[in-house]
This record gives sequence, structure tokens and C-alpha cells, in this order.
Amino acid sequence: MVKYIKIAETKDIPPNTMQVFKLKEIEILVVNVEGKYYAFENRCPHLGYPLYYGNLNGEVLICGFHSAKFNVKTGESLGAVTQESLKVFRTTIRNSSLLIEQDS
Repeated sequence: MVKYIKIAETKDIPPNTMQVFKLKEIEILVVNVEGKYYAFENRCPHLGYPLYYGNLNGEVLICGFHSAKFNVKTGESLGAVTQESLKVFRTTIRNSSLLIEQDS
């Protein structure tokens, strides 16, 4: 059975913005793209720089350190800076609460 943990209320993350939340020792970056929520570990796989200091351009998350680009829907790398994808957390919404899937 899949278990989810509440990380935020949907109202805490307005459309086309991103917000960081702490879960145990991990920082989770949540991105709201036109009402759809995506969650990742808040570190670039290239050098570990916090992704929150980057930019969101539609469905593309851009690292603020070396401009690595990632598709927010899949976490996949979109450029030559790194081929490594983001660590993705599955999300769901229940009664306006944003939940992420708990690691087994």
C-alpha cells in the first residue's frame, strides 16, 4: 500500500511558483505549474546546488548555478550540463492538502 505524507496546503504554493519544505533531513522543492504540483529533492544532481535559487520558466526548472535545465513533469535533464535526472516525489491532493509519496 502506498503511503503519503502531508507537506503543505495547496494555497501555500500559488500557480507558477515554487516553494521549499523540509521533510526529515530532506528539503523538498514543490513546483506549481498551472495547478499541477510536482515535487523534487531541492538539489541539482550536477553539483548539489539548491534548485530553489534557480528559475521556473513554464515547465522548465533552471538551476541557478550552472543553468542546468529540467522538465518539471518528469524530472528529466534537458541539456548538456548534466544527463542526470532530478529525484522525483509523486504528489497527490486530498482536501486541499498536498501529499507526497513516502519512500519505502
